[in-house]
Amino acid sequence: MRKSISKMAKNILLIDDDPIIRKVIGLTLEKAGFYLKKAENGIVAMEILEKNLFNPDIILLDIRMPKVSGIEVLAKIRKQFPLIPVIMLTALTDLEIAVDTMKKGAFDYLVKPVRKIQLIETINKALRYRDILIENERLTRENLEYQHSLEKKVKKRTEELMLAYKKLKETNLETVKVLAETIEAKDPYTRGHCNRVRILSYSIAKSIGLSGSEIEYIEYGALLHDIGKIGVPENLLHKNGPLTDEEAERFHNHTIIGENIIKTVEFFEPCRKIVRGHHEWFNGDGYPDGLSGEDIHISARIVAIADSFDAMTSTRPYRTAKSVEYALEELKSGSETQFDPDLVKVFLDKGIYRVILDQINKPTTLKNRKMN
Repeated sequence: MRKSISKMAKNILLIDDDPIIRKVIGLTLEKAGFYLKKAENGIVAMEILEKNLFNPDIILLDIRMPKVSGIEVLAKIRKQFPLIPVIMLTALTDLEIAVDTMKKGAFDYLVKPVRKIQLIETINKALRYRDILIENERLTRENLEYQHSLEKKVKKRTEELMLAYKKLKETNLETVKVLAETIEAKDPYTRGHCNRVRILSYSIAKSIGLSGSEIEYIEYGALLHDIGKIGVPENLLHKNGPLTDEEAERFHNHTIIGENIIKTVEFFEPCRKIVRGHHEWFNGDGYPDGLSGEDIHISARIVAIADSFDAMTSTRPYRTAKSVEYALEELKSGSETQFDPDLVKVFLDKGIYRVILDQINKPTTLKNRKMN
């Protein structure tokens, strides 16, 4: 459940060597009701953190600073204070470095000069994410305690263990939803896309008789399949026309970026094959690894069909939405080349596309959304 910002701790540590940036961002945050502590470099910031002089909920960290770089400071913070989300501040010329910091554990990045609305929205998302991390840690710790006690009191504690596990799954689902919201915020044209892909993927997986746990992780993977797009520059996501070869290569990297983002969370391990492999082609012409046939994991082959169908029937910056009939013909013609022919047959024969007909081209949000 989301908490209103007014009821949440709101301590922000701003680390930037530029006094003007510190002043401008500082005034913006103080007017918005945040408590602020400023540090002019990484050495001062680490002293504040290590001596417990200020307990930040969020850290804003400049990438380029003298003495100790923002990347070095990020590494120390992630090691010593893993529950504090770090938002990187960067110049336009540092975008690739900024994306790389997300692989190293940064929550997000903002390009200077930072717009007020974007700053506050990103901080609010980071605050929600921090609450989830803290709750996840608490529940995980409780879960371990339950497991130890079960060795002596199995019958008595079974019900408590199942309740804790249920809460842990709910917390992980909230993590997925926050990440999916991050994708949609980056590319408004895809709003609702991740959830529609989840619904279609669930229906395909259920139709071919996969187990409950396999279906569950396919749903998570479908929600996260495009998480790597947060590392793709917005001008590529919103480009109204074909990409150049260089731009296409950068765009294709979103599958690898996405895998790197989620691989640090053990719970999402089964989702990695989906995030990395949902653009592989059945005949081997896809990316990033050129896999073919059954070398592509079944979950990735399922999501590939769901993703393509919804993409074709959704409006994008460079084209209007295609009809359902057109999308079905494209899936049929792509059978054995782009898509697994057996899965396409299931999709067509069972009319799976009908489960999202009322949502096609209608934006949805991730609020109050339930897993099947």
